[in-house]
Amino acid sequence: MTLFPLLEKLRLRYLPKLGHFFLTKHPLKFPFLREVWINECPEMKTFVQQGIPVSTPSLREVNYEYVGKVDDLNKWTQQKFTSQEQKSSQGDISEASDDSKG
Repeated sequence: MTLFPLLEKLRLRYLPKLGHFFLTKHPLKFPFLREVWINECPEMKTFVQQGIPVSTPSLREVNYEYVGKVDDLNKWTQQKFTSQEQKSSQGDISEASDDSKG
């Protein structure tokens, strides 16, 4: 399914309750999407439901970072979220151990 067939840029900002950009059971295609920004969307774990592929053959930049080719925006979003969660929990552990020393 191709949504917004001519979409080139997508910005999602300050959407604290947004869990997914779109809910569907069908693979999505964004053939011309080149740039995506997802900022301050803490509930967004995947771009669409987990396991649904999102084809983005033209995507080159996500959150102002050159990412090369991103074949599946859903997988990228999930990996990025998991990485941020791990960094956050490591920071919490580090702060807790610093508190116990003092």
